[in-house]
Amino acid sequence: MSILSDDIGSFPLPADVDKKRLQGIGLAMVRGEASDSGKKQFNEVVSEMMREKIDSGIVRPNFPQVMDMISSFSEIIEDFCEPEEPWVVRKKYAVIPEVSALDGVARKHFKEGGTPLELRVCVTGPLELYLAKAGLQVQGDLLQNLAHSVSRFIENSILDKKHLKTKTVCIDEPSLGLNPNIVADRDDLISALETAVGGVDLDVQIHIHSPNSVDLVYEVDGIDVIGIESAEDPKALGEIDLRDLESYDKFLRVGVSRTNIYGIVADYRGKKESSPKNPVDAVSLSESTEVISRRLDRAYRIFGERIMYAGPDCGLGGWPDQESAFQLLKNTAVAVKGFNRAKGGVKDALS
Repeated sequence: MSILSDDIGSFPLPADVDKKRLQGIGLAMVRGEASDSGKKQFNEVVSEMMREKIDSGIVRPNFPQVMDMISSFSEIIEDFCEPEEPWVVRKKYAVIPEVSALDGVARKHFKEGGTPLELRVCVTGPLELYLAKAGLQVQGDLLQNLAHSVSRFIENSILDKKHLKTKTVCIDEPSLGLNPNIVADRDDLISALETAVGGVDLDVQIHIHSPNSVDLVYEVDGIDVIGIESAEDPKALGEIDLRDLESYDKFLRVGVSRTNIYGIVADYRGKKESSPKNPVDAVSLSESTEVISRRLDRAYRIFGERIMYAGPDCGLGGWPDQESAFQLLKNTAVAVKGFNRAKGGVKDALS
């Protein structure tokens, strides 16, 4: 089985683009209030960012996440909920604007290579949305309503066109297992996650920042792949037991390239005893293809065929420029591709 390269989502905006203004256009698009010029700008910026991801060689790039991971969902859910069903968004409005902006760049990709763009879609999970809206005391019924909303965002983002196909869905739950102050019933959490991804006949990932609640995730029907941020913290893989993965029939998405740009630059300074001329130099040294390949090899020696995806630890939206972020994605894609080839008898994921 080939290991597929992917990325988490966010990517640096072009230097001349105001992020808050672009996010405002995105929300206006969902509400049906955006001007033609605003929609044109939004679509062009997102398409340009997606082109960078495609050119990097990542097999299943996530849409370029420019919207806020909380408010882009919570504001729409609040404004357009079903009558008498609090926090259940009307399906018509359960739209991720970045996904709707990809048609043009996907058509160009198909024309150039003859294959559809394989898309990864991330959606903020019900627990994360609940924590932002209501705090740490989690009520199961309202959490379930948010899960229904998440499922509608996912459903509207599953595309099956000749030139553009959604292949991977990811639920983002960064607080799960990380925040010890959350008061929630275990069964409520499992049920909400199952509702969020229910009926999705694709690879379904969950992106968590800590493996502390991995035992809970094992019990969630419908989640196939558990994402572990293991490039920055290799010890995180030690929290995962291969026997559990096999018993519950779960797979891993392993982080094989670091996304802490400040740590990468500091690492460069330690090795070169000088500051890099630009962040690309730091990435090329500290997150080289060879470094990333070694991380993937170490993970594979532990988990073997239970690794389904590999990519950067987290999103790259906070990076200083697109050039350095592109270099990290490219190094990651090349490393995963080379790893697949080296295994012998494994179909090249990029062929």
